[in-house]
Amino acid sequence: MRLHSLLSACLAALLLAGCDEPPKDTWQGYAEGDYVRVAPIDGGLVEAIGVQRGDRVKAGDLLFRLETTSEEAALEGARATLAETKATLREAELDLQRKLELRKQRNVAQAELDTARARRDRAGAATLTAASALDQAKWRLSRREGHAPADAIVQDVLFREGEFVNPSQPVVSLLPPQNIKVRFFVPEAELSHLEEGARVRFACSDCPQNLTGTIRFVSTQAEFTPPVIYSDRSKEKLVYMAEATPDKQPELLHPGQPVTVTLATPPAAE
Repeated sequence: MRLHSLLSACLAALLLAGCDEPPKDTWQGYAEGDYVRVAPIDGGLVEAIGVQRGDRVKAGDLLFRLETTSEEAALEGARATLAETKATLREAELDLQRKLELRKQRNVAQAELDTARARRDRAGAATLTAASALDQAKWRLSRREGHAPADAIVQDVLFREGEFVNPSQPVVSLLPPQNIKVRFFVPEAELSHLEEGARVRFACSDCPQNLTGTIRFVSTQAEFTPPVIYSDRSKEKLVYMAEATPDKQPELLHPGQPVTVTLATPPAAE
């Protein structure tokens, strides 16, 4: 009786294990997103935050603004310097023209003409330098504001108004829909079924049944377990990571969400 019970238990365990086996050319994975973190080039106090977590923004929308006191002062100084160098250049050009006319009449020495020409050249170079400094000041002022580089969802707002941000420190994290992908793991024995450009189907909670994607990447390096283990059969298996991007409506997938991936056109049986 005891042996019979033991055999029955073993048979039940085998049956259950068989039930856990997924259909052929089906793999477990999860949605993943490549985030865009928008940061200023220089540090400063956060003057205004224009978005909240979960907002949908369009390319060019204002995300945040830092205080601009020193940058505005630098801009005004650059404008004044440029105006001054332009005035000096105009004066030098007029002086050179006068000396050129006088030289034709031999009423001015060649050395004096050369001096006037050199003065004009220096004034021209100073004007170009001042114009470049003005462009730089304008650019630095513009970088006190952060704008959305693409249509996206605001994933997180990392600072509040009045807080200090260090240079190149992200203030807002965005997730453009086109940056959403599905990462899944394929056993070594099934790797030959995959190739970049192959079509797949996605299945997940509350996802439409016709959600499809395209394989964009298959890793050449093996790993023993995926970052998240979804079933016992994934343990101690040699797997390869692959990535597929949704063909449309990527916003239906949420980073971290478990997704089942099935090859849309399985290879013919040998």
